[in-house]
Amino acid sequence: MSDLGSVMNVAKDALLSHASAINITGSNIANVNTPGYSRLRPVFSSVGGAAELQFGVEVSGAERLYDKYLEVQLVQQNQEIGYYETRKNVLDRVEGIFNESAGGGLNESLTKFWNAWEDLSANPTGTVQRDALVSAAESLATVFRQKAEELQEIRQDMNVSVSGTVSEVNGYLTNIAELNEKIVQTVTGGGNAGDLLDKRQDNLQKLGTLIDFQYIEDASGAVNVFTSNGKPLVEAGRTWKLGTAVNAGNHDYYDVVFQDEPGEVINGCFSKGKLAACLEARDTTVGGYLDKLDSLAASLVEAVNSKHKAGYDTYGNIGGNFFDELGTDAAHMRVSSAITEDRGKIAASASVDSDDGINASAIAAIKDSLLMGGGTATLSDYYSALMARVGQDVKDSNSSLDHQTVIMSQLENQRETVSGVSLDEEMMNLMKYQLGYNAAGRLAATVSALMDTLMSMMEG
Repeated sequence: MSDLGSVMNVAKDALLSHASAINITGSNIANVNTPGYSRLRPVFSSVGGAAELQFGVEVSGAERLYDKYLEVQLVQQNQEIGYYETRKNVLDRVEGIFNESAGGGLNESLTKFWNAWEDLSANPTGTVQRDALVSAAESLATVFRQKAEELQEIRQDMNVSVSGTVSEVNGYLTNIAELNEKIVQTVTGGGNAGDLLDKRQDNLQKLGTLIDFQYIEDASGAVNVFTSNGKPLVEAGRTWKLGTAVNAGNHDYYDVVFQDEPGEVINGCFSKGKLAACLEARDTTVGGYLDKLDSLAASLVEAVNSKHKAGYDTYGNIGGNFFDELGTDAAHMRVSSAITEDRGKIAASASVDSDDGINASAIAAIKDSLLMGGGTATLSDYYSALMARVGQDVKDSNSSLDHQTVIMSQLENQRETVSGVSLDEEMMNLMKYQLGYNAAGRLAATVSALMDTLMSMMEG
């Protein structure tokens, strides 16, 4: 009778174990479309003793199927994707600013400006020519200002994005620290932390799109997160959050700091992710384009004003500044108010008592005589080189993003192979565990019938 009771216990354990396996399989099927979910596999273990020659079974746990090295690669690849996506978006906006295909661009305005001086040199007393020159000059200054303002707007947007990205980073750091504590508690208590581990890995990947970092998992199951230079961001349940500090020496833009060390700027700790791309675009990429535009505007203003002050206006007075001398950068370039209020003050002549147009011709010649870029490029060539640089940067950025996206797709496919849920496989597992459950049920029914028979014989 005791042997039959032992067999009944074996049947009971088999029923419970296969029911658990069916439950785990059902969880996999339910999460087939859950991003970042790692499928679980029931771990069957035999129980009992060899002395009795009876072995039962139990599901000792659910194994989380994942590749730790692959998960690290995905986090690192997200850092690349976050950087290049942000850089591409910025450069697409810059490309639109320097797009000359629709007309009305800077090259066209420069051409009209130089042509207006040539027209004036042919008829230095002509009212129409003087009006046309002022109009062309004002249009040119307006184009310079518009492009500078649009570039500054991008820089300001990137500055705002720096602050917003820092807030996002802090949110993920908090989530990771909280999940660390829950995972350690669950593992210590003997529970299954698969869902918590998936959530933490998802937070690590999302954090990777924002900043570059390194992380290691300690013996307790918690992950510790560090910046590229070893500064801690998360250790178990503790976080070191980022903050921003206004830099008065850089247009009052934000620097990245630690909240508990606001005096130490850590911009240089980040070279990948969205935050690095925002800082680079604001301070280097877009700032560099703006510097070149300012250099072009300053050189043009200085050269034209210098030549203009060497000539004489229609009143016999020596010429003054044609452009406002305070507008030495693209954002403040303007025609002198003295010129806009009185066209007669345009110094087109080379001598006080004649209307020879020689000075107007000399100013028109600046188009070819003023060399920039180390004395190798005219004003138009210099600007064309700037546009070419923007175009090449856009092309390189798009190519890099495409390349990184392909790598990401390959890694995601590899992860799906290891951790993803295959409905075909899960259905086969479901059938297998169902057959095991049914067999255990048949065993229990058989033992029950034997026990009834034995009881009847004993009563008889």
